[in-house]
Amino acid sequence: MRRRITILHVCLFVLAALMAMPADGAIRKRKVRERRNPDSLILSMPSPEMPVSRRMNTSAFPVQITVTGRVVQIQSDRSQLLPIYNQNGVLYLTARLNKGKNWLGGLPRGRYFINNRPITIN
Repeated sequence: MRRRITILHVCLFVLAALMAMPADGAIRKRKVRERRNPDSLILSMPSPEMPVSRRMNTSAFPVQITVTGRVVQIQSDRSQLLPIYNQNGVLYLTARLNKGKNWLGGLPRGRYFINNRPITIN
C-alpha cells in the first residue's frame, strides 16, 4: 500500500509539472496576440494624391508561356521575377526566372493569371 501511494504521488507531480510548463505553441500564440493588439495597429489611409491601383503586376520583359499537363513552361529572354496570381487576383507566388526555359511544377489544380493571361492547371 505504501508503495502505491509514492508512485501515485510521483505521477501526479510529473503531470502537474507538465501542465505548468508552457508549450512552444502557447508561446507563439501569445506573441501573435501581442502583434494583433488593436492599440498597436497603424491604419494607412488612401491618399487622394496617390491613386490606388488594383492591377496585377506583370513581368518586366516578355515571356512565352506553355502549359503541358500540370507543368508550366516559361521561356524568358532575361532573368527576372514573375508574379503569379490565383483566380481571385491575389498574389499566389513570385517565380524567379532564369534566361531560357523555366519549368514551374507543383501548382495545385485551378486557374491562375500569369502576365494577365489566364492559365488553367488540370
